[in-house]
Amino acid sequence: MKTTSKLYGSCLALFLAIGVLSGCTKALDKTPDGTLTLDKVLADYNRTKGLLSVAYGKIYQNRDQIVFVMQPVEALTDNAFWAATYNSYDWYNGQLSLSNPVINWPWESPSEQLWPDFWQGIRYANIAIENIPKSTKPTEQERQRWVAEARVLRCWYYMNLLEFYGPMPWIDYAFAADFSDWNGLARPSYDEIATIIDNELMDVINSGILPNKRPLDEAEFVSNAVAYAIRARVLLNNASPLNNSNNDRDKWQRAADAAQDVLDLSEFSLVSMNDYKRLFIGSFRSDVSEIIWRSPASNKHINNTNGLNISPYPYASIPSLWNCGESPTQELVDCFEMKNGALPVTYTNNDHTQVSVNPDAAAAGYSEAKGADPYKNRDARFYVDVLYNGANYGAPTNCTQPVIVESYVGGAHGFNPVISQETKTSCTGYYSRKDKDVKFWGPNSSGGGEDIHWVYFRLAEFYLNKAEALCELDDLAGAAQALNMIRLRAQQPAIESVPGFVSSKEYLRERIRNERRVEFCLEGWRFHDQRRWKILNNYKSVSGMKITSSDGSGDPATLSYERVKLRDMQCYTDKYLVMPIPIDDAKKMTGLTQPAAWQ
Repeated sequence: MKTTSKLYGSCLALFLAIGVLSGCTKALDKTPDGTLTLDKVLADYNRTKGLLSVAYGKIYQNRDQIVFVMQPVEALTDNAFWAATYNSYDWYNGQLSLSNPVINWPWESPSEQLWPDFWQGIRYANIAIENIPKSTKPTEQERQRWVAEARVLRCWYYMNLLEFYGPMPWIDYAFAADFSDWNGLARPSYDEIATIIDNELMDVINSGILPNKRPLDEAEFVSNAVAYAIRARVLLNNASPLNNSNNDRDKWQRAADAAQDVLDLSEFSLVSMNDYKRLFIGSFRSDVSEIIWRSPASNKHINNTNGLNISPYPYASIPSLWNCGESPTQELVDCFEMKNGALPVTYTNNDHTQVSVNPDAAAAGYSEAKGADPYKNRDARFYVDVLYNGANYGAPTNCTQPVIVESYVGGAHGFNPVISQETKTSCTGYYSRKDKDVKFWGPNSSGGGEDIHWVYFRLAEFYLNKAEALCELDDLAGAAQALNMIRLRAQQPAIESVPGFVSSKEYLRERIRNERRVEFCLEGWRFHDQRRWKILNNYKSVSGMKITSSDGSGDPATLSYERVKLRDMQCYTDKYLVMPIPIDDAKKMTGLTQPAAWQ
């Protein structure tokens, strides 16, 4: 199974192949109407446009197909535990090595896909940039727009490449088939490549060729806002501890300014908490003011690969799901504040199975005592993002009775400590809800409900980017102001009103990071945040909540709560900060040194 959806197929009359950076490049392949040479491609309007279509075609469309088939990258973090075996389990066991990239597809050749896919995207963008201007079939305006889009796409692929594999040389032309100077390619500093991307994107933006926001019928294509967003994320990564060991303040200032450039775009605004779910569920062509760019491919299958098993539903025959997949951890649940802004607990041992309840959380009603309800009076996002014991999930399609989650031992969706190849019940006591829709399921069928789309960029990110950068610049008031934009939208108190607030850089940094963890949980970005902050040492075990009933019912009065360690993790060393270059390519490109931990 390929991990990318090939979009824009109606325009595609040309397939271009590359053997990553290994020199086995073909110039042009046969198409259904025969062998095409480049001059014939450029003599046809649709085939010329197809050069751009190919450049779009390497964008990953599905959130649950990054690590391996149906496995979200979030499951490689402390936010979610993959309730099955396969690649994520190998990752937990510390099996990442030069010969085993773990994130791979064994039936493909090469088996590792992220590395070649990102480089292929860069190559396809370069081919479009070089050749579209040579065609006289599009108008001059179309040529300029298509080239501008390809330049933004090239930066998109570079951003992804850098996040997984570290800084890579900037290549702005398509290598010829006889290119042989692979050893001449050298790894730059992160700042060098970030500066090139910054300049490249600002050149496109300042040209005025692309609109800030595409109309709904063009929403799958990049815009100035996407260019600003890529730039802001790259510059934040550049300023972060992983790539800024000297804590260069200029890098943080550039990151703050780039985030502000996104926030200054008048075409976008935060949605209200009442519409928060619409960020993830709904028609692709619907106008959601906060979304800057998202996948046009429907991800609704994620209900079947990473959700709640509805089949125990007593009122109709509902098919069983394939796998419950990413199960939110107790560590993630603990990050959701009480309504008064207090964090629920403080850990008192290394595996997080023993805690002390924070007094201000207890005052707001938090308790794990028998008969208590530790899930009441929490941050409103908790109820959108996580399914917990007693949660009302709503009624499936063509049904009237709601699904009530029973994640206690012996319940319909009960706690499951045994990991098998496919697992239908959670081992953490929780299920993912954020981009799920109970109406996907119905009597004797699945596939209903609304479409689901993976969001690449939304405005909330840039308030938190700005808050993070300003905090590191010691502008605590400015950082708090940006942070509060997200907190107040979530109906949480301003950070200054949180119990125990301390006006210090260290305190604010931790609360900004916690806010980011909550706001973007289960969207896939925690994987990169943990690395750029260099906090993998905090990720040595994950836990869940085992709920038992004294009489076998779900009556709250009968329920007892026990935090349990799921497993020790072996994926926290520096080798997990930056992925190694695939060993075969590393042998051919000796100038592209492996990350320090892999040398």
